[in-house]
Amino acid sequence: MFLYAITRKDYKIVFLFGLLVFQGLTIIPSLIYLEEGIYISEQGRDSFFVGATFMYVMYFFITFTVIFMVFELMKRFKTSQPVFRLNNNIVDEKIIFYIVVFTLLILYYNASQSRLPLFDPTVTRFTYWPNSKLPFLNKILGNTSIFIPFILGLIYKNNKTKCLILLALYFVYNFLIGQKFSPIILGFFSFFLPMVLVSERKINFKRYINMKTIIVIALIVGSVYTVIYKRYERRRPYAVIKIYDPNEAMFYRAFGLQGHLMWGTVETYVYNDKPHSYNPLDLSYGMQHLMREFAAKKSNLDKAISNGFNFTNGYPSILFYTYPIFLALILHILVTAILIAFPGWLLIQFIKARAYVMAVILFQFFNWAIYAITMGYFYKFNFIIGFLLLYGAYTSINYKNKIKLKRLR
Repeated sequence: MFLYAITRKDYKIVFLFGLLVFQGLTIIPSLIYLEEGIYISEQGRDSFFVGATFMYVMYFFITFTVIFMVFELMKRFKTSQPVFRLNNNIVDEKIIFYIVVFTLLILYYNASQSRLPLFDPTVTRFTYWPNSKLPFLNKILGNTSIFIPFILGLIYKNNKTKCLILLALYFVYNFLIGQKFSPIILGFFSFFLPMVLVSERKINFKRYINMKTIIVIALIVGSVYTVIYKRYERRRPYAVIKIYDPNEAMFYRAFGLQGHLMWGTVETYVYNDKPHSYNPLDLSYGMQHLMREFAAKKSNLDKAISNGFNFTNGYPSILFYTYPIFLALILHILVTAILIAFPGWLLIQFIKARAYVMAVILFQFFNWAIYAITMGYFYKFNFIIGFLLLYGAYTSINYKNKIKLKRLR
């Protein structure tokens, strides 16, 4: 009901923070399932009721309440939107188009000179980048270069054919390097995001509930189900806990693992009152601390972590690992307001003002901030903090210059 209410109030805000919504929609059912009592393969122990579901629901409620409050507060303010000009013409759209072309050329070149997971079974999506020809690109462009579909969404209106071709090339590249469903979901989300944010239309959800939509959804779900079923039938990933049937394995993967870190931290640090670390530095690589705390098999864990292996959804779990509930709540409110909600609001202003270069830069940092608040890697906030400080300095200088000009007149 809460999600429905805020979507009706402003669907654009909900869409902007859609990855947080998706996280909530996967973790809450998982926690309900976990608190009924199952065996958690990652932790090597049985679960039971500890109140983790209630705590996560409250976290979800507080998160979106804070986001909506910040957006309401920021209605009173105006921002500076830097644009790039050449001969008095705004050239942001051309700049970001060539950024996409140049980036794809580099990525395809690196792929052509590297062993690819699609053709080499000894390479996985976790080991592709460390063993690629140009591994440093990973730190610059990210695993899936999610800013590419975002740029294509920004300029789609005036470059439809080119954008669709480049979008297809983007998806092909991600399949080549071993990425599967994540780049499809995140790619389409990023592609449609700028269109949704600037749209003046009100969405009539009833309009989309028809036979055509049902057929499309059924085909997509059916295709995904078939691929996963065959994969699980071949690999049997949970045979160690005597789950052999692919359907049962898929159910366990969907509901047994998404919220297990949240359950583990609540059970350990709230229910059983284990001492917290009180070390803010633990937040930087929070997921790794959680893995070392809860992983059932700790042999070769450091090697797996160095290869990019992660559990899922390390936040807000890392807060309970580090601080008591009250301090964790205060920290969460501050992080959400300053590093999540405000940059999200600012991103919308850049898009509406057609300050596309700034929008792309901020989107990449905003995306990393969302990653930080879902996976528990706070070092990713460094980029958005740096951006906000530089933007604040620019805004201050710009404001002072305007005041000087007014005085001179």
